[in-house]
Amino acid sequence: MTLWKRAWRVVEANVNHWITATEDPAQRLAEMIAQMQEELIALRQGVAMAIATHKRTERQALQNEAAAAACYERAQGAIARQDEAAARAALQRRHSYQETAAFLRNQLQEQGGAIAKLKADLQTLESRYSQARLKQEMILARLQSAQANRRLQELLATTADSPWAMFDRVEAQLFEEEAAAELRDNTAEAQFSRLEREARLEAELNRLKIQGGAS
Repeated sequence: MTLWKRAWRVVEANVNHWITATEDPAQRLAEMIAQMQEELIALRQGVAMAIATHKRTERQALQNEAAAAACYERAQGAIARQDEAAARAALQRRHSYQETAAFLRNQLQEQGGAIAKLKADLQTLESRYSQARLKQEMILARLQSAQANRRLQELLATTADSPWAMFDRVEAQLFEEEAAAELRDNTAEAQFSRLEREARLEAELNRLKIQGGAS
């Protein structure tokens, strides 16, 4: 558990470093979550096996206790028949069953303590796993936000090769073209006005010539 806690502290401490690192932080987080999930599955299996063993041990203890009780009844029956040898043999078997049952009961107590600890560890690990999943989502969101911000800053950077510099150059060229077109229009209009004046002068001159010839 301490290992995973330390690992997640490393994850949080190196978020900014991972943004520019060649290693994919999302993949590393996924690997850590997968490892933690494997530990959780293994612990669940361990708890299940311990519980199954505990139940089997309890069943064996009950069987030996029942066998010991049966042997005692046989010993009583043998005494009633005045068969001391059979009673002694039944009591010996009873004693053996009782010893086995006592041993199994001690095992049950030890197993019960181990199972309680396993269940507590399992609950702790499940809680840590849920926290880890939430941390993974938050860290990935921070990474995505930081990466998006970095791309935006790169896009807005006013370098010679940036799109905004290209837009400025195109706009400046457009202004030049518009100014040149306006100048051409003004020049053509001035030339047309000059020709019109010259035509009026020629017309007036011709009228004067005609009037002079008539007189």
